[in-house]
Amino acid sequence: MASDSYELSATGVDEMNFAEFPLAAISKRIDDGKKTVTFENVIFDRKERRNVVRRLTLSGSDRYGLPIVSDEDVLLGCIQLTRLQGYRSSEVQFSRYELLKLLAWPDNTRNYQRLAQSLRRWKGLTIFSDRAFYDHAAQSWVNRDFSVFDNLQIYHRESQTGSTSSGQSRFTWNEVIFNSFQAGYLKKLDWNLYLSLSSPIAKRLYRFLDKRFYYGNHVEIDLHELAVMKMRLSENYNAAQIKRVLLKGIAELESKWELKSLPGKVQFEKVATSRWIVRFQRKPKRKSIDHPIATGNTILDRFDQSSLAVELTRRGIGPASASELVENAASTNVQTMIEMFDWYNNHGQPRGPGFLVQAIRNPNSIVFPRGFESSEQAAQRRTAQTSRVTRKRILLDASNAEQQQTVDRLQTQFQVFWDGLSPAEQIEFEDKAIELADSTKRLGYYRYQGREGKLFQQYRNIVLRDHYTQLVAVKAIVPSK
Repeated sequence: MASDSYELSATGVDEMNFAEFPLAAISKRIDDGKKTVTFENVIFDRKERRNVVRRLTLSGSDRYGLPIVSDEDVLLGCIQLTRLQGYRSSEVQFSRYELLKLLAWPDNTRNYQRLAQSLRRWKGLTIFSDRAFYDHAAQSWVNRDFSVFDNLQIYHRESQTGSTSSGQSRFTWNEVIFNSFQAGYLKKLDWNLYLSLSSPIAKRLYRFLDKRFYYGNHVEIDLHELAVMKMRLSENYNAAQIKRVLLKGIAELESKWELKSLPGKVQFEKVATSRWIVRFQRKPKRKSIDHPIATGNTILDRFDQSSLAVELTRRGIGPASASELVENAASTNVQTMIEMFDWYNNHGQPRGPGFLVQAIRNPNSIVFPRGFESSEQAAQRRTAQTSRVTRKRILLDASNAEQQQTVDRLQTQFQVFWDGLSPAEQIEFEDKAIELADSTKRLGYYRYQGREGKLFQQYRNIVLRDHYTQLVAVKAIVPSK
């Protein structure tokens, strides 16, 4: 990794489960000393067509406890490091200096210690999921218990960034989380904007709403669910307290992001006793290009980059991964892998979004199934077939033209010969030509004789000219005396 690898572009990434269910407390400390917390709500499962309970339990270690608000920044920083290393391995090497720079934290002893403690808190956290964590590769909610990091090594004297020596700090993602990365269950995150937000509520609300806004500019959610399940506020807060806390984060997002300001009665609405809903609206984005620019390639014109990204999300890949894949791969290659993915699923050989992500990232490792033909291959085949037909037509036209020239030349010669004969010689020549003519041509001659139409003239001319050609050929091979 280069020494300036911590310098991200404005676009970072966020894991979709983490954006939906924050794992860290919203406060700077957990005063009651709790080491285990549980959140649950009821959702409607479309596949099972019934309401089901979704439960998430977080259990911290005895020594380091549960993650706090600043730990969330560290976890997101670790995700950015993983992205910078191309999701190549669940083990990510880094230096604490590099991670501090990524988080925009001052380079001092206190923050080095703070960073190490945060990483250990994540290492000690265990997640118990009952329909709360979405397995993107399997396209299903799962009951699964796992940790964030399987292994963690922190060196106080780290080797230089980019070194492969054993003196490099490293963490290893648990396979559940790393598989989610590889399956593309990621969304874009404006990293510079995220770091600029001062309110923890604004940061968390930004991540949650940015995920929910992907398919539309309006979000409506139960106020208590948002406060407890998404923001990690205390269950003891009443509606007035929740609104006061949320409004601080909302105000900051309205000034720094694309969150639209709504009247209080629209933003918060009481729909039943002790039940409120809260609404959010995003300002519509301006489109820089109203119409796609034609590339001259029919496939690229039909599947421009934005369309390809949408097609990938429709097949279960997260928005951030979809955009990144489209940006870093040839458009025709992305389209081919989408078509292969659909081919497998339409032929009783189901493949998950993780397969599609890896196919686009590593196209050389893919062996196309027997019977599969991509639209690009079909277009190339049709082009080659058209070229072959065109070449044949050109050759045939040339051959026909040459034959026509020979016929015209022979006709001219015959006409000179015929005009030089006397009427009696012409009658004698014609009788001999009919006698020696091919049976089919002779039959045609007699069939149309007397009608004096075009068909008779054609048969008569052919019979006479054939006889002339035979005489010329005989004279050409008879030796001179």
